[in-house]
Amino acid sequence: MSTQRLYYTDSHARTFTAQAQASEFDGRPAVLLDRTLFYPTGGGQPTDTGSLNGIPVLDVVAREDGEVLHVLEQPIASGPVSGEIHWQRRFDHMQQHTGQHILTQAFVQTSSAHTVGFHLSPTSLTIDLDHASLSAAELDRAEALANQVVWENRPVRARLIDPEQTEGVRIRRLPGQIHTDGLRVIDIAAFDQTACGGTHVAATGEIGMIKILRTEKRGDRLRVEFRCGGRALADYSEKNAIASRLTAALTVGLAEVPDAIDRLRESLRSAQREAETLQRRVLEAEAQALATTVPVRDGVQRIVLAAAGRPAADLRTLAGALVGRPGRVALLGTVNGDRADVLFARSADQPHDMAAFLRET
Repeated sequence: MSTQRLYYTDSHARTFTAQAQASEFDGRPAVLLDRTLFYPTGGGQPTDTGSLNGIPVLDVVAREDGEVLHVLEQPIASGPVSGEIHWQRRFDHMQQHTGQHILTQAFVQTSSAHTVGFHLSPTSLTIDLDHASLSAAELDRAEALANQVVWENRPVRARLIDPEQTEGVRIRRLPGQIHTDGLRVIDIAAFDQTACGGTHVAATGEIGMIKILRTEKRGDRLRVEFRCGGRALADYSEKNAIASRLTAALTVGLAEVPDAIDRLRESLRSAQREAETLQRRVLEAEAQALATTVPVRDGVQRIVLAAAGRPAADLRTLAGALVGRPGRVALLGTVNGDRADVLFARSADQPHDMAAFLRET
């Protein structure tokens, strides 16, 4: 017999009682319940967590026969149990999932863009649209409409319909099994009707707000990442803290931060160019000093330098300065950690065999 899923009729309930039958799942203790408030993973929404008789519920799995397995931290004997869901997690899922319904319908109404994928995790909330791209203005229109629906605090109700009578109902895909006496539809008053088995708020005002964060092109689809409710507030708080640190560090107003960063970036590039020029002059002077210590033999200066810890790039510049004058052959080497670099160079007028020079050295 299928488990009675209490969250279908009351997503806001937090505690319940049930009859348990001891079981196991993948070698872990579990129980089957005759009724439950725990939502099992499915439809893009993660499972609820909580406890049964004070024992943590680690996972909730819906079986093909309609029974719902509750995987536990430790075994519970068969018999009556008291359950409690983790409310903060449940309410977060309700805000995000109902917000997804609203934003999905907002894209349909503003851009004729339809949702073909939905993913909700503890750190991410996304929908995939059947458009390869949308303009910033189109994203803004969808977001504005979605938030208008939120602020109007429209009722959100679940109802059952005949699976053969689905006109006007948005269905991404029909469920393989229906555990109610009809197809469950989430009705957002005068705005959206979607077939869905998930948990939802009772009125759109509970969502608080919906904020689009970014988009990503994925083939011929557009992935939209967004936040609702508490997640949107947390995202705003984090970004506001970062903005406050930037304005304090740069001693400018928030609107001036981009220009201030551009000025800093240009200043850094200028300082880097100046530093490179000075470094090149230092290396040229070093090359001149080094050359004065090496005698000319048979019309050639054979310059050898082992410089542990020197950057290979410095040696390349040094070598270029050394062989920029005729009659020179250079062998330079450095070791940095486990990496050794050896550099050979010769003046344009020198036909030296560098392998022979290495053997001689």
